[in-house]
Amino acid sequence: MGQPINPAYPIAEVRSVDELMDIAAGMEHEAAGRYEELAAAMERAGDASLATLFRDLASLEKDHEQGLGRWAAREGRRVPLPRQFAWQMPETFGTGPEDGEVQVLTAYRALGIAVRNEERAFAFYTYLAALAEDDDVRKHAEALAKEELDHVAELRALRRRAFHAERGAPWRRPPVSSLSDLRRVSRGLEAGAAEVDAIAAELVAEAGADGAGPILRRLAEEDRGRAGASDQAGTASHVVEAARQAGTLSTSALTATGALRLALRNAEEILEIYMAIAEHAPDEDTMREAQRLGEMAVARLALIRSQLAEVAD
Repeated sequence: MGQPINPAYPIAEVRSVDELMDIAAGMEHEAAGRYEELAAAMERAGDASLATLFRDLASLEKDHEQGLGRWAAREGRRVPLPRQFAWQMPETFGTGPEDGEVQVLTAYRALGIAVRNEERAFAFYTYLAALAEDDDVRKHAEALAKEELDHVAELRALRRRAFHAERGAPWRRPPVSSLSDLRRVSRGLEAGAAEVDAIAAELVAEAGADGAGPILRRLAEEDRGRAGASDQAGTASHVVEAARQAGTLSTSALTATGALRLALRNAEEILEIYMAIAEHAPDEDTMREAQRLGEMAVARLALIRSQLAEVAD
């Protein structure tokens, strides 16, 4: 296969673990460099706390890159050679650290950059694992995806605390004291996701986005499968319930872009809920299930975000 496997990450088929390690090292190396640029820019802007935050993020990415080298050594492989990328960086790295932009960054927004990067990396490795024909490549891609998901959880927890510190807003985590509580909460969230994703799929198809429509329809079907048919379900997200109460949760009240943005906000909230539940889980089984749901929620979020560029009102 010579064509890119994903337009967001235009890399042809990965045929060996060494090549996969090169790609992973390149992603970590590029991220570290971007964070260092932002740290230097924040120093110039006089914001020492944000400069420290970005330096810490750069150090974290360098540790990840070095960890790949240690992993390769344990398996008797060559040292990974960071791959040089010739594509446009993901949206979070798309704007340079110009003075006029970095001065408005807060800790919350800075951590948002890190979160988005880790989410995209997770989605990329998951995509690679799904397409890999070589079992060894698939297993390594799955391991890298799991590592990125752990990073997402850590950074989202930091971002949530930064949000509270900046705005004094309480985090309303659904009460979960058992695995059955989590499943009840999840059924409600996934049912709401199925509703809004189906609306987005219909409107996107009507707008003529031939590729996005079927993708979103499959996503809505997956949401419905996770929701199940049980009456014992919690409520949908605050995003969905607010739209319902406002009378805007319908194809007649939304545009294709508006529906996608609603689906994106819903996906973001659901991921926050699953990650928060995992962070405060009462037992290991509940934690593992919340992490599993969080993994699927990251993939959903990345997929919806990737469709926004294809749709115009």
